[in-house]
Amino acid sequence: MKSSKHIRTIIGSVCIIISIVIIGCSTLTAVKVPLGNYNPVFAGDYSVYKGKHIYLMNFDNQANDTTIWYYYSLDKKFSYSTNDTIHNYFWHAFRNAFAKAGMRVSHVDNPDLTAPAMWITLLSITDVSYSVRVTVQKTGTTILAEKYTIQEPPLEEKDRNLAVLEQRAYRMTNRLIETIMK
Repeated sequence: MKSSKHIRTIIGSVCIIISIVIIGCSTLTAVKVPLGNYNPVFAGDYSVYKGKHIYLMNFDNQANDTTIWYYYSLDKKFSYSTNDTIHNYFWHAFRNAFAKAGMRVSHVDNPDLTAPAMWITLLSITDVSYSVRVTVQKTGTTILAEKYTIQEPPLEEKDRNLAVLEQRAYRMTNRLIETIMK
């Protein structure tokens, strides 16, 4: 009899904790950042890349401030998601941007093994900062291994609406790509 009461108390406590977690998580506002809406826009002239070949390899998400599907605002009020995993979003965004710059982009399904191979590790992704490590190899020798970070100032609360936040995410993606291409 006593153990039955103890089990009910434990189950009741677990239910309360789960309810608190669910209610707490539901306060996030979801910002959709679909890749189909992403348009690479360059502020600079990158014609030097026209005709260059790149083998765009894997993007690895090692950012502790993301999940495989989401990244967040610093205050945890907004979650950002694409219609794919975060690392695939960035892979496709880079591919689209490089192609727009006139580069010939190969990938794992159709590799150009003579082209420099590039892969990126996501280190930290939030609504105010993207930080990545870029590694480039040519004929098996690492020719670049650099960390790149771009930052944006936090928006005022009154300026944080879904359309503004989505466009800001695309601008940050463009800035990251341009920073790497410089």
